[in-house]
Amino acid sequence: MNYSDLIQSIRKRFKFSSNDSFHLEYSSPACSSVYLDNESDFKMLFCCAKIYHMDNVLVRVVKDVGKSCSSTSVVVDDCAEMIDENDYLGDAFKDGPQKFFLSDEWGSYLSHVGQKFESIADFRDKLRKFAVQSGFHYVLSRNDSIYVNVVCANRDVDHCGWEVLGSVASINQCFYITRFNNVHTCRGMIRNRSHRQLGSKIVRTCIESTVCLNLGLKPREIMSNFKSTYGYEISYKVALRAKKRCVEKMYGSECDYFSMLSWFREAVLETNPGSSVVLEVDESTERFKRVFVSYAGQIQGFKFSLPVLYVDGAFGKSKYKGRFLLQLKEMETKVPPVILLCLVIVSFFPLALCFSDSETEENWLFFFMNLKALLEPQGRIITFISDRGVGLLKAFDLIFPVAYASTEKSFYFHLKNLRDEGGAATIDEFIREIPLEHWCRAFFKGCRYGIMANGIAESFNNWIVAERSLPPFAMLDQTRMKEMKMMSERSVESKSWTTKLTPKMEKRLKEQLDRSRVFRVIASHENVYEVRNDKYSYSVDISTHTCSCVKWQINCFPCAHALAAIQGARLDVYDFIDPYFTAEYYRMCYSFPIAPLSNVDASCSSTEDFILPPVTKRPAGRPKSKRIASAGEKKLIRCGRCNKMGHHNKKSCTEPLNMLL
Repeated sequence: MNYSDLIQSIRKRFKFSSNDSFHLEYSSPACSSVYLDNESDFKMLFCCAKIYHMDNVLVRVVKDVGKSCSSTSVVVDDCAEMIDENDYLGDAFKDGPQKFFLSDEWGSYLSHVGQKFESIADFRDKLRKFAVQSGFHYVLSRNDSIYVNVVCANRDVDHCGWEVLGSVASINQCFYITRFNNVHTCRGMIRNRSHRQLGSKIVRTCIESTVCLNLGLKPREIMSNFKSTYGYEISYKVALRAKKRCVEKMYGSECDYFSMLSWFREAVLETNPGSSVVLEVDESTERFKRVFVSYAGQIQGFKFSLPVLYVDGAFGKSKYKGRFLLQLKEMETKVPPVILLCLVIVSFFPLALCFSDSETEENWLFFFMNLKALLEPQGRIITFISDRGVGLLKAFDLIFPVAYASTEKSFYFHLKNLRDEGGAATIDEFIREIPLEHWCRAFFKGCRYGIMANGIAESFNNWIVAERSLPPFAMLDQTRMKEMKMMSERSVESKSWTTKLTPKMEKRLKEQLDRSRVFRVIASHENVYEVRNDKYSYSVDISTHTCSCVKWQINCFPCAHALAAIQGARLDVYDFIDPYFTAEYYRMCYSFPIAPLSNVDASCSSTEDFILPPVTKRPAGRPKSKRIASAGEKKLIRCGRCNKMGHHNKKSCTEPLNMLL
């Protein structure tokens, strides 16, 4: 309502005609007579009522008769009934809109005698939520598998009469309330931001659907989301335990984690024919040793991928430094899960994955034996890239036969500079036992497509960082779903490509063609050309795909000199590009999907193996969840004492100082 509406309401109430003249007055603690002549005066009326805490204001309607005035009536109106005071206050003084939380309905979970619940567990869950929303505490005077009797926590102190009694019906096993007194006679109920009975059991039922969709949800994020959605504050420990309960409901109890691997093996082999799942268990102790997994879709897709494999190991992450604490047969065991990965160069989808108890030569030998069984039927020469982990090289040599310098001359030139800079004794000792063909491009006999680092394996480890904190069966299942989704999305995306090469390689080809425009091509003899610019000359043999710059041999992709020679010979440049870079091969790589698994009949599985976790000892010290960065990854800082760049500060500096006296 505004001032005009008020005038119209008064004319209608007192039956004033359009010719009748009147004015409005009211009194306040600061002034005995205040006129209401316009909209500003009307707003001031409500401001005065707010300042002086006036519930209602007496407004006088004075009718004007000629030049004199006479009071004909008095109107007493409640300010709150006329208009909301928030309409005339600043934003800082307004009451914000009321927010509704999902917990508001908890107050109606217990309502009447005879109310039915699906089970006694369902009643206990709704009882907790009812108490949290109502703002009181309760105690269980009786709590067994049949009867539950609940009274207010203030019953002994204030003789509160609130009580609920119920029992389980033998006919349908449902729980029914038989007596319910919903009146509190204690000192009162106040709903706080937190509640003593708001534990992980309640929080688990609230976040279950969210955690199922995002297992990487952190406890801090759960705390924040629960506050904004339900209006209550929970502790970090409650959020962490609630997430753990969600995972347990999805994949069973901790005792079932390793036993479910037997069902997982059967399910994968049945739904994905051609897959390889090898599970090894110690026959004498029935304890888990290792499992090797490779899906048929990835095995078939690798035939159309670059013949380059990354091999790496990653520790599982948990609160005990990657070790899962299990309680089984009254025996405490710590399980150190180590994930052995074999990744394909095409956007890092894994060809094979092994889950073992530790990173040892024996486990690497198991991994490479099963990997060889997959690769031998394809009959291709494979290039392996690794970080030379523990036991990896020895195991690799038993199974498979066996500085950035592009040429031998360049290698020895840079090696001489390196020895002068770092010390000949130190450098020679470091590279003495490492064969040159394993780390120098100039001596490498295979084809590594320009790849020199193992960084893509670290990218994959970061991609599954949330899954690495799960138990072995849950980790394998979640990783499978992630890979299945990724392969499906990339298959759909590649169908829209119109170029002959993949978009990334098509862009690279155009850049190389632009660089080749500056070269002059001189034919030597069949398929051999000399390519020159203003300063250098290069020899290119397009029949053997070689160039004296060695980049064509290293990258398996024509360099700018080779493209200049190919165009000079009036040939199609696409005929000299490896087919693994084409969009057709990319589509074929992702055309073999991973079939989904169904666990509706998991309880009817033919396998009844009960697998125990391996026994290991937890190392001393506080567990670490982040990997230790290598020296090359650490950021250099400037010391405030010696003013040198390094990995020390003023407090840890041991450099001698030259003091000028």
